[in-house]
Amino acid sequence: MTNLARTQSGTMIEGGIVKGGVEYFTYPPPCTLVKVMEYQWATNLIKNGSMRFGSLEFYRKMENAALGDPNDGKGMFRVKGDPYTIDSSNNIYAWCAALPVITPERIAVLAKHGKYDCLIRIHQPKILLHRVIIVLLANGGKLHLRLQCAEVSYNRGSEIDKATLNSQQFHFNVFQKDPRFAEDKEYRLFMTDVQPESEPRNHIDIQVGDCSDIMDIEDLPN
Repeated sequence: MTNLARTQSGTMIEGGIVKGGVEYFTYPPPCTLVKVMEYQWATNLIKNGSMRFGSLEFYRKMENAALGDPNDGKGMFRVKGDPYTIDSSNNIYAWCAALPVITPERIAVLAKHGKYDCLIRIHQPKILLHRVIIVLLANGGKLHLRLQCAEVSYNRGSEIDKATLNSQQFHFNVFQKDPRFAEDKEYRLFMTDVQPESEPRNHIDIQVGDCSDIMDIEDLPN
């Protein structure tokens, strides 16, 4: 994918707006990503490209202080002290990783709460994004064909002016979280289910093929 176009809301789309592509809320994408996982799922990701996109509704219900967020996917601001919330009427499914600047201490916390035992290092995230798009394009239109991704902003509840509120990008809310999660340094991919009256699911599983050329498994940092 080499076509690169800027949308009216300021995002960058690579691969074409009509036929589907990768939409970046922050561009360029990072050169490296890391993801804390269970070893069995990490090996499946590397060998088969198995990726599980979890619903934001599922994350909201997780009773886990480090991983669950009851307001996940809700953009929440204050304007002159009054609360405003931005949400989506569609079912949203996200796949989460972290920027390489995440600290070993935070990795240890996530591993403990998630019962994870290894780390995946993605050396070429851009290639992974393109492989996801190929699968979505072959899906027959059942899912939104534009994969969207960005670094998460940890400014939920911030005071802003009305002009800033009105200028929020479409689906910016998916990339906003509470400041208490700031140590996660999260980078998030998501797709939207636009099927009429579709039933929400806990997750959507896809396989993008062998990823051993762009990923490695590492031990958790000491």
